[in-house]
Amino acid sequence: MKSIIRFSMKNTVAIFILIFMLVGGGIYSIMQMKMEKYPQVDIPYLHISIYYPGASPEQVMQDIGYPLEQQLGNIDGLSNLYTAANPNVFNATLAFSMTASMEQGEKDAREAVAKFKLPDTAQPPNFSAEKLDAEVYTIAIYGGAQEAAQQVVEETLQPAIRSIDGIEAVNLGGIHTKKVFIRLLPNALLTHKLTLDQVNQFIQANNASFPIGDLKTTDQTLPIRMNNSLHSLEDIQNIPILTAENKPLKLSDIADITYDTSDQSITRIDGEPAVTLTIIPQGGQDAVKITKQAKEKVASIQLPAGLKTSVLLDRSTEIEKSVYGMLREVILGAIMAVLVTLLFLRNLRSTIIAVISIPLSMLASVIVLNNLGYTLNMMTLAGIAVAIGRVVDDSIVVIENVFRRVRSAQDRDGVLVENATREVSNAITSSTITTVAVFLPLAFVPGIVGKFFVPLAWTIVISLLFSLLVAVTVVPLMSRLFLLNLKHSEPRENMLQRIYRRVLGGALRKRWLTLTFAFLLLVSSIAFIAPGLGINFLPAEKALKFNIDVTMPIGTGVTKTEKVSTKIEDILKSHDEVELITAYIGSERAYLGFSVKDAKTDTDALAAKLRAQFKEITDAKAITLVGVSGGVNVGSDFSIVVNGPNLAVIKQATDQIITSLKPVPNLTEVRSSAEGEKPEISIDFDNSKLAANGLTPATVALNLHNMVDGSTITKSQINSRTTDVVLSMKMGQNATIETLKQQKISTPLGTQVALQNVGSVQIVKNPTNIARYNQADYLQIHGTITDNNTGKVTSDAEKAIRGLKLPEGVTWSSEGASKELNDGFINMGIALIISMFLVYMVMLIAFSDWKLPLVILVAIPFSWIGALLGLFIVHEPIGMPALIGILMLGGIVVTNAIVLLDRVKTNLTHGMAKKDALMEAGVTRIRPILMTAIATIGALLPLAISTDGGLISRALAVVVIGGLSTSTLLTLVIVPVIFSLVTREKRVYKPENVEIAA
Repeated sequence: MKSIIRFSMKNTVAIFILIFMLVGGGIYSIMQMKMEKYPQVDIPYLHISIYYPGASPEQVMQDIGYPLEQQLGNIDGLSNLYTAANPNVFNATLAFSMTASMEQGEKDAREAVAKFKLPDTAQPPNFSAEKLDAEVYTIAIYGGAQEAAQQVVEETLQPAIRSIDGIEAVNLGGIHTKKVFIRLLPNALLTHKLTLDQVNQFIQANNASFPIGDLKTTDQTLPIRMNNSLHSLEDIQNIPILTAENKPLKLSDIADITYDTSDQSITRIDGEPAVTLTIIPQGGQDAVKITKQAKEKVASIQLPAGLKTSVLLDRSTEIEKSVYGMLREVILGAIMAVLVTLLFLRNLRSTIIAVISIPLSMLASVIVLNNLGYTLNMMTLAGIAVAIGRVVDDSIVVIENVFRRVRSAQDRDGVLVENATREVSNAITSSTITTVAVFLPLAFVPGIVGKFFVPLAWTIVISLLFSLLVAVTVVPLMSRLFLLNLKHSEPRENMLQRIYRRVLGGALRKRWLTLTFAFLLLVSSIAFIAPGLGINFLPAEKALKFNIDVTMPIGTGVTKTEKVSTKIEDILKSHDEVELITAYIGSERAYLGFSVKDAKTDTDALAAKLRAQFKEITDAKAITLVGVSGGVNVGSDFSIVVNGPNLAVIKQATDQIITSLKPVPNLTEVRSSAEGEKPEISIDFDNSKLAANGLTPATVALNLHNMVDGSTITKSQINSRTTDVVLSMKMGQNATIETLKQQKISTPLGTQVALQNVGSVQIVKNPTNIARYNQADYLQIHGTITDNNTGKVTSDAEKAIRGLKLPEGVTWSSEGASKELNDGFINMGIALIISMFLVYMVMLIAFSDWKLPLVILVAIPFSWIGALLGLFIVHEPIGMPALIGILMLGGIVVTNAIVLLDRVKTNLTHGMAKKDALMEAGVTRIRPILMTAIATIGALLPLAISTDGGLISRALAVVVIGGLSTSTLLTLVIVPVIFSLVTREKRVYKPENVEIAA
């Protein structure tokens, strides 16, 4: 450190060149860094879906699920495997460990699926990775005819948006694709002895276009092409059909032919049919830049009369509001820190040095962060805001010591400044490294949450290291340039120092009484304040948007679901605070959303009113309301997984658990993932009868599928659009199981056989879904926690479950907020222990004494008094941000104690009596200690009162401000008292022979 200080003092030009390079590089890096609300966190989830048309959940699991589980379960790095079988589809979610390579995981999963032979009728698997906040922009077009809105979106808007670089997908909602539906009349086919296959052949033959050959003339060769394509609905209706009696018919004689949509879902905005367009950028792309380009494309499109647009989601405005808001708090914090320096030193020149040191440290840090691939987000900016208070500490200690030494000295030169800097260099180096040791373990906390906080930790660590470098290079150089001509002033104690001398003297005379008083304060705060704070994982941001999930009874059609959705929409319209109501309605499910007009609205009270009103809608099986902020659900979810020997026993246990959870306060919308059983028609073939008719189960199943659901057999040009033509049987609104039994199946023998003659047809009840967790049946129970004290609610809920006598073999485990809470606190506890160990080791090296580090560590818990009191005053629970604040608080306490005890150690080395050494060190160091503490408080104060600090900053800032408000005073008293108790009197040589630097 000595050589670095000397180099900076002797190489003014080099230091100024370095300053300009840092400023230029920092500004350039800021301009290059993209903005995000939160850091990009790779969620280690891989989803696999396989479409298996016509299969029941049991058949899906039997033919695909069970055997595929065996293959997927052996993949390296797999933590958990979730599989689910629903009608017509198999889904699997592979949860990998955070250390696993998702690229390798997906490769292994693809290889595992490729080894397994899927059923012939199953479609190829689809793989997709989990993405956080994938959607960045959603716009709705509505207000006129649905077809007009759809045409604008499909033909103009979507192609324009797709032309933007960096877009992965443009998803459309509310699109109803028209097709030609040919529904054959069973009685007409029977009368004319026709089959579906025969009609299909007639249609194909009349919609053909293919080359015939070439006609060679004397001077040229002309290709011959037959063109008998269908160009209108009328062409299709008039297709000639030849019966067995050679009687000519038109297709319309034996079929109902319509040009319509098959999609029964409904999309609407404020009650009007709508089409939506959603943008998903590619990974690593600038969402703000892409969204701005998309807005420009939308603005450039001329909409037909009557159509209008509404923005349903704009992540760019949320990102910019959060980032610019946090930047404002960073700047305000820096200004506050500078004002504190001016207030204490009352010297403009020394304040200018502090002003220079703060942006230099920050800009240097930004250069490194940019090269590491970090973005401007809430975590990196929170790290910078938090670091400002500590960044200025090192500079303040150097500035204050140089300022004091220069004012009291007669002979002033660069050597004096160099010596003054060297005098505190060991202290600031030790304190900076110990603070780095405090935050470094946070960068290695496991899990998704750990990844989330990594940018915060690295930002603070990098900023602190640069602050130390600036403090021992730029600050002494600037001090030599600005402070050597200060007015001479003999050192004398001011009022603050005199008061402190009396307080410290009294404390040293009554050491045990002082310690007892401080200990009682600590115990009282833990015993009486902490229990009333509550515990949660992350504090909830205020929700200005809400999502509503409606679950209807099994088998409910779109019409009835729409009626329930309309009731909900009417309730929402009755509240003046609500605007922009969206609804996506299908069979059995509906998804609604709305925005709150005024940010000042009490959204918690509004949500409570709506939940009470939704309970009156008895037609729905479940209606859940969840607040959303920045694309993240606001509030906490309660979730447990229930396992058992079989599904029936698990279902019995979940019913018991749900009943026990209903009375738990602040736990609402308790529901099970079990969806019950759904009636369906089961066909069991008689293989001998099939063989007698030359049939197989697969050919009959395919034949029936074409009859009932239909299949696309060709394409036609309708209204200048290429349109699918779908052929099926018309079952009719009053079709019964008997109608199905009598359906004729064409055989390879040229005959027809009724379905009932080759198999039994009956109605059975089957589960609507089968869910498995790590190759075992399970059910999930979900609930919504409406109170900020997540820990209390989950504790009450788990206590209620533990009081039950569940069926034998049933086990349950926590998921959701409860698991996150437990895992988060355990990981943070481990990080705290590692931090304290590293701090002790650093101080052990710095002091070469095992007692001094222990004295400092013992003082840390006393900082909790103010921290808990601060949380109590602002009604913040203890969560992850508060724990990070406690980590930071420990680092600051250690820093102040090191600055104090380093001076004590120097005094003792020069022969002072222990009490005199403590008194002199305390009186000398009280000003820099108070300056750094108040500067840190000033730097964090904007975050504590800001509404833009969001998820992290507020609780963290409150903890540090509250803790410093009490711990600084206690440190100045408790640390000397403990030191005097654990150390013996020791002198190296007599005080009269020594001159301690003032």
